[in-house]
Amino acid sequence: MIELGIIVVAVIFIWLYVGKSATETTAQPEEPVVEQEEIAVIDTEVAEATPEVESVEPTTEVVANEIAQECAAVSLVPQDSTLRRHYMQNLMANKENAGEQIPEDSALRRHFTQQLCAEVAATMADKPTDSTLKRHYDAQLSSTVADRLEALT
Repeated sequence: MIELGIIVVAVIFIWLYVGKSATETTAQPEEPVVEQEEIAVIDTEVAEATPEVESVEPTTEVVANEIAQECAAVSLVPQDSTLRRHYMQNLMANKENAGEQIPEDSALRRHFTQQLCAEVAATMADKPTDSTLKRHYDAQLSSTVADRLEALT
């Protein structure tokens, strides 16, 4: 019995909603369409009444002006002194943080250094087995890593 009541309420709600939508769509005026047709008729009458004059130069000037406007460079730096100062400070702050930096935490720094050693070792030849060659290989590896770390600071 409750289901029947819910269905009846839903049907009444839909009927009211559709009825309201139908009255809103029929209440819209159709005058703008008629006005547009009248304006078009008036425009054609005015065009027939005025003599046609050929002017090639103004159209080329308009095209030249449009091309000049498209080519004009837009400065991203603000013209106001205060805004320019803040903009430049923001650029410098972002420039400093943009590069790869050495972490300050000891564990992160150790992992960063180990990762850098692994990247450098991957570009070098295999580690030799002879003790003298191992010493030279390790010295070359450590100097290359030191150079890269110094370049980052």
